[in-house]
Amino acid sequence: MELLTIGTIKITTELIAILAATYLVPWLRDLYKKWFGDKKKQPELPQQARAEMSETDKEKIGETREIIRNHFTDKPAEAIGNMSNMERVQATSDFVKDLVKAYDLDIDVDVEIMEGSMWGAYNFETKKAVFNVAYLMVDKSHEKFEYIVKEFLDTIVHELRHAVQDKAINTPGFWDISDERRKAWADNMQHYINPKVDIKAYAKQPVENDAASFAAMALEGMV
Repeated sequence: MELLTIGTIKITTELIAILAATYLVPWLRDLYKKWFGDKKKQPELPQQARAEMSETDKEKIGETREIIRNHFTDKPAEAIGNMSNMERVQATSDFVKDLVKAYDLDIDVDVEIMEGSMWGAYNFETKKAVFNVAYLMVDKSHEKFEYIVKEFLDTIVHELRHAVQDKAINTPGFWDISDERRKAWADNMQHYINPKVDIKAYAKQPVENDAASFAAMALEGMV
């Protein structure tokens, strides 16, 4: 039985059961140990001023917060903690689907078990967002559970904001985004700075500061 389909998302209950029984549990244990057991493994982004949001942005932030409440209440960590792994996948996938619709995006989205420690990403070339569903499967007793939930939801909003930026660059007038911002984003993507090269410069560049600000405002006060 197929559990969900969004764009190219296809996760089945059978797949989750097989993966969990074979290698998922020990792999997750290793993943969480590597990511949360050593502070040096966690990249520390510099604190900086939030990017300015337009009136349309603010309306979409409010809409995003309402969608979060609809799926996870005002306390996502508590709500998700009371779900089974499959329920977490389904609820989060429904959440992503509603955000994609609310943001008026035409992209593919994959919720999948990914190797490595990536939380999620949006690819400007393939027009595809991917999110690492493995992070949803941590037990609620984990000392970092609230952080993990908030980081995962933040990643979803952040990466879909990149999809909004991408569409705005190619679609004048989208979300009433000004030509000045569109051009700044387009130029940034031509000279994008990878965090592995310079973490401070990475965080300060227009597309990243904007996406981080949008997500932070959408999730403010929600844990």
